[in-house]
Amino acid sequence: MSANIKIVGNLLYYRYMNPAIVAPDAFDIIEISAGGQLTTEQRRNLGSVAKMLQHAASNKMFLGDNAHLNPINEYLSSSNQKFRRFFLAACDVHSLEEKFNVDQYSDLVTVTKPVIYISIGEIINTHTLLLDHQDAIAPEHNDPIHELLEDLGEVPTVESLIGENPLPPDDPNKDLMGKTEVSLTLTNKFDVPGEANTEMDAKTLLLNTKRLIVDVIRFQPGETLTEILDSTASPEQVKNTCDVVEINYFSL
Repeated sequence: MSANIKIVGNLLYYRYMNPAIVAPDAFDIIEISAGGQLTTEQRRNLGSVAKMLQHAASNKMFLGDNAHLNPINEYLSSSNQKFRRFFLAACDVHSLEEKFNVDQYSDLVTVTKPVIYISIGEIINTHTLLLDHQDAIAPEHNDPIHELLEDLGEVPTVESLIGENPLPPDDPNKDLMGKTEVSLTLTNKFDVPGEANTEMDAKTLLLNTKRLIVDVIRFQPGETLTEILDSTASPEQVKNTCDVVEINYFSL
């Protein structure tokens, strides 16, 4: 937990707090007349404030060359506890399922696939992180993510994703290409395709049946599937299920 708090603290402080303190004019925090700017003394004072907060956030005491500031170390220590409580509170967020209103059945009943917008550089970074930490993300050997990563293979280069010839490592165009944004439609690799043959039609029918059952499960409680299907649905449950089925299957 301590390591996680440190990561969150670094992100919040250096990404959001520190820039606004040392350069408030750049973020429209203060009003400056046209052509005006902060004085050197003002910049220096803001830098001192930022340095103090940096030490408090990281629980770093003034020592060595800054020994003359030792009297405020006690203040820094107490302030660090306030920062720590703030960082802990920042970690207390809704789960992804609650935030985006999804559950384990959502993908089965979603007709319109979600689309994300992501840069080439972000794709490569995400790929790298998944490969580096796949054992932590999916410790179970039979987790489908391992099969997906195996299909993806090694981390690609920017040029290979763009479709360009390899560039020298120091070529400035690499950074520009890495910022290229693409849209990706998220699809489930394990979805059963609807081919026009008997076997695929049977699988498609099975998949559609599963989706209909999922719709029923969402509104009709029960310990087992048999209990749910054997129980009598209330008028409200019937209406809710019919509404969902109509939206998902008959609005195309």
